[in-house]
Parts: sequence; C-alpha cells; structure tokens
Amino acid sequence: MTVRFALCFLLALGGAAAAAQPSEEDRAAALLQAGHRQEALHAFQAIIAAKPSDPSEALFQAATISYEDGNWRAAKPLAEQLVKLRPGSFVSWELMIQVYQAAGEQEDRDLAIQSLYDAWHSAPDAETRARITFRRDRIAGPKHTVIAQEALDPGGDDIVRYVFDPVDNAGPAAHLIVLRSDNDTNARWRDNGTVAPDTNVYHLDTIEQLADGKTSDRSYAFYTEQPDYDLIRNKVVQILHGEIKPLNGDADPFWTGGER
Repeated sequence: MTVRFALCFLLALGGAAAAAQPSEEDRAAALLQAGHRQEALHAFQAIIAAKPSDPSEALFQAATISYEDGNWRAAKPLAEQLVKLRPGSFVSWELMIQVYQAAGEQEDRDLAIQSLYDAWHSAPDAETRARITFRRDRIAGPKHTVIAQEALDPGGDDIVRYVFDPVDNAGPAAHLIVLRSDNDTNARWRDNGTVAPDTNVYHLDTIEQLADGKTSDRSYAFYTEQPDYDLIRNKVVQILHGEIKPLNGDADPFWTGGER
C-alpha cells in the first residue's frame, strides 16, 4: 500500500482534516518510497513529536514501518493512538489487529477485529465496502515471511478462509498457503457418509503455480468444522520451518529450500 493511498483511506474514513506540515510529510513519504525506511521512520516520528492537528498519516506510517521491521513494541502505542483518532478507519484497525497479534494479546486482537468489521460495514466509501479480505498477521519463517489475509464474509461450499502470501512471491499466486473448502471435497466426504450433508470440510494446502498454468496442491490437514485462526497459524509456522510434511507427496521446495 502506498503512502498516498493509505492517507486517502484515513481521510475518507475518519473525516478530512488539513494535513500539518505537508512539506515534511512529502519528504518522509519520498524517503519511504525510495526505500530509506529508517530515515522515513525518523521523519514521521519528528512530525508526530511536533504535535500537528492531524498526525494520522505519520502515525500510520511510523507504526507500519515499526511493525514490518519487527518492532511491535514501538508500533503498538502509535497504532493505539491512531485508532483513537480514526475510530472509523478500516486500515487503522487492520494495522491494530496485526500489532496485537504480534504482541500476543489475543483478546485485544479479537476486539479490534470486531471494530474492523464495524468500520467495514459503516464505511462511507464504496471501495472499502467492496473489500473481501483484511490483513491480520505477518509471520516470519527461516526462508520466507508470509502475509495472512482473512476473508471478511465467506459463504457457500467454495470458501477460501485464510491466504498466506509470501512477501517474496515470484508472481501472481506463484506459491501460497491456504485454508479452504471446495465443492468436490465436500461432495466426496458427504457422499461417503464421513460428514453430515451440510458440513463444510476445510483443508490446509500449499498451492504451487506451475509453468503450464496448472497448480500442484499439497494438503497438510483436514477439518470437519472451521478451525480457529491460531490453530492454523501454528500449522503454517510448522510448514515454514519444514517441521511437517504434506499428506500427499513431498513438500513444495519453495517452502523447504530443497532442490527439485
């Protein structure tokens, strides 16, 4: 998400306010876009310290940089100040959820998810109301870091509940970890009497996009009811660390670092 794009969200969802010291914000934004993250962080921190009338952008960016760089302790008070200032902002609550997750504060995280849903339903802009997922976590492994996305309102038999997308993905959906339910699996399990007719069977898979346009799917676990996020998160951590193997075949070398 670009700095300008995030600012548009914050202003639209929380009420437009005149941005203080635009030249300083532009300088900080330019530093971030040029990849100078620490210099940008210091610039956003200086804006916050100057106590402008609306520090929303600086709070959002400073908290995001700190969180993405693994410093949730620095990000937490910034994100908490941001959601107090912008209680109707979807992206602010999205960031707050991730920070609480990193802090291990599950009760506060779940309350923040409720606030995000409130912001989603009451958003004045169509773009936010059209969102179908929210970002809830960032999980670092020895070889890859993944961003966890959760579906906002999944339904039916074909459901993609969670998507874990590597930040270093080689292309669109090149390698993913997903928790999903699909028509074929549901029909098979229902028809053979393994589950009740109205049961959705969830499975945790890695998906590898192949050169011919097909995918190679490897399943790690099946669930006869929707599993809790923290249970799936633990499985994803095990996949990232190569501690568990798929139920069908060998693991995708992308995750294990092995050779084809």
